Amino acid sequence: MNQKLVRLTWILLIIGLLVFCSCGKTPDSSKPDPETSTKGQTETQGAESESEDVKMEIQYEGYQTPCIVPTYYSSDVIVADVVATDNGKYSADPHGVQDSTDAINHCISKVYNGGGGTVFLPAGSYKVTGTIKVLPFVSLVGDFDREGTGSTGTVILAQPPEDIPLFEIGGSAGVVGLSVYYPEQSLQDVREYGFTFSIPGSAAGPAYYMLSTVKDCRVFNGYKGVYAGSVNEQMNLDNISGTFLFRALELYDSADASTIQSVDAKSDYWASCSLGSESGSDIKDYTYANGEAFVFGDVEWCSFARLSCDSYSIGMHIVSGPRAKFSGIIYDCRMTGCQSGLLVDDIDTRPGYGMAVTGGLIEGEDYAVLNRTAGKVQLTCVELSGEVRKGSESDALMPVVNRTLQDKIPVLTEPEEPYVSSGNLVVVKNADRNAKKDASVKIQEALDSLRESGGIVYLRAGNYLLEKPLVVPDGVELRGAGFVPVRDQMELSLGTILFSKVNPSCDDEETSKANITLGNNSGLRNVNLVNVSHDIFSDYRESGGFTPSSYLIRGQGTGCYIVNGSICGAVNGIELKEASNARILHMSVLAYKTGIHLQKADHVLIHSVLTNVTIGMRNGWWKLDAYRDLFSNGWEENWEVTISSNPDGYGTVHMMMDELNQILVDSCRNVELHHIFSYGARHTLEAYDSDILAVNIGRDCYWKYSISEPMIRLYDSTLRLYNMYRFNGSSYLSSDSSVLIYSRVTIYEDEPCVEPQ
Repeated sequence: MNQKLVRLTWILLIIGLLVFCSCGKTPDSSKPDPETSTKGQTETQGAESESEDVKMEIQYEGYQTPCIVPTYYSSDVIVADVVATDNGKYSADPHGVQDSTDAINHCISKVYNGGGGTVFLPAGSYKVTGTIKVLPFVSLVGDFDREGTGSTGTVILAQPPEDIPLFEIGGSAGVVGLSVYYPEQSLQDVREYGFTFSIPGSAAGPAYYMLSTVKDCRVFNGYKGVYAGSVNEQMNLDNISGTFLFRALELYDSADASTIQSVDAKSDYWASCSLGSESGSDIKDYTYANGEAFVFGDVEWCSFARLSCDSYSIGMHIVSGPRAKFSGIIYDCRMTGCQSGLLVDDIDTRPGYGMAVTGGLIEGEDYAVLNRTAGKVQLTCVELSGEVRKGSESDALMPVVNRTLQDKIPVLTEPEEPYVSSGNLVVVKNADRNAKKDASVKIQEALDSLRESGGIVYLRAGNYLLEKPLVVPDGVELRGAGFVPVRDQMELSLGTILFSKVNPSCDDEETSKANITLGNNSGLRNVNLVNVSHDIFSDYRESGGFTPSSYLIRGQGTGCYIVNGSICGAVNGIELKEASNARILHMSVLAYKTGIHLQKADHVLIHSVLTNVTIGMRNGWWKLDAYRDLFSNGWEENWEVTISSNPDGYGTVHMMMDELNQILVDSCRNVELHHIFSYGARHTLEAYDSDILAVNIGRDCYWKYSISEPMIRLYDSTLRLYNMYRFNGSSYLSSDSSVLIYSRVTIYEDEPCVEPQ
């Protein structure tokens, strides 16, 4: 080699080394392979100094995604498809200097175009001057400091125009783990910012209709918190706290089974904010004069739990909406220091309907409760401070107040997402993602590779065909794309979808092998499972009843879980057999015979589960020519014709009503059911020799087929039920059982508020 060339080569190498050292970076020999990454959780906590911020920024650089990202505050194990601070020229600035709006939106678009998944915003501060559009099937996730006062965790420094939302959220999409601070807000010059979180619903398109999530978020000095408008469904709001000068929640036009829980609006968050604070007493004076914490319009079949506010002009205001009237069940509501506690200006006035509040405290200087309508406002075990009165209408009803039997309601088990103890990650590779070839062998190989160590097997967004059953070993999680609940969105179906062709027919449903089997501390998360091996007509015998069929998912170990997914087209959906400390959280389930079956299980939590006949048609995948050959016997046409063209309306409900139990409980102890709703089920709950605590349980169905069926059937069991919704049939049928029901909302039939037996 020429000497000059050799000398030049050495000079370039030395310069390169000097530049590298001056940046303070060291090569990472353990960078994860994009297919089989092994990055785990860091144990570093409370990193607040400038040097720690630099360390955090460097630590995320060079990650090959998908990967498990280190978090400093959050205990969740987050699998990121994109790390927003490491996305080339579209990288977000974690120091809050450069505007990160376009960079974050670019990351979201990148994940959306890849079929859905998770964008991770590491701990740091991010300047945002416009709207972050969280597209359908994308989760925007931060590192949330639950005890933070402003300078820790993932913080959005919000400086948008005052007439637009900060975040706009699509269907099967969500914002999780962010804190928000408005640097230009002050009590001396109050800026009337738009909503921090907006759920636009179907007005933004069919893919915005269902399952929008805001979770684990704090707003230190917002003007307006969360808005939902246009028709929407299954909204999921959980653990939202902050100071909201005008409104914390303003919700309209929400149909089936939205869940709103753990929302706290008070002055303390801004008053103690380390980024800039105002006097707590001055904040209270402002909200007391100007604010309405919770404004609810026409939200149908929604369930609420743990709503609290302090020092507002009106704590909760029920108003008119564009489509229907408010009907809600609320568990544990605390409104303190308000001018007016609960004001009802519009409500569903059908006999027996209206709203129910069970447990809590309502204070009002002018009045605690004022009902200006002819509808029913039912209060049970609620402590009241202030007047309770009716309005000006001659037939307006007094609220029902009944504090007999007991004064305290039970504290519910928190629906915390399961924690994966191992930081191992295997990304499934070489599996067909277009549902053309069987993917079960490749997925099982990935699962088996973690059999000794435990960890997460990640299935990136795509459509996977299963022709053989899967077994998830102990301590292993099979995870699909995203970090919030997902289901098909009308004409759009993204995320991780498993099309199962495993033959479900069997001689014995209890012993047959399930499509997916979970072991001890193993789980299934963010997966949509679609049974395409048969259809409702070919499996429904002329003599009545479905042929015996295996369960799609079976959990048979301690600590197993199924989270954030959906099941469509199953005769039998989920079985937890001899399982303890098991969880089923945020699932949409369409089954024909048994939705969820608990057998000889102990300490089981089932939280936010919807059974709806329309799950069979509200999707987009079967309309695509490339996937039509997956379905046997005209499966997809049967759903469309039966539901949309049947002269009686939802004709398929007739068939399903013949057999379907949404939840079947047999020989179980310590079962908790939260926010359970069914449309098109013969029974919402059937129990044998079991004890159950249930909160916010509802059923709606086409009247023609349900007029005589009880919502609940009990045999040798104990049930404590707080807040029931019901249309048609009867509330329950009991045999040798103990039943305690607090607060029933029953359309056209005004049943007692409290019924012990």
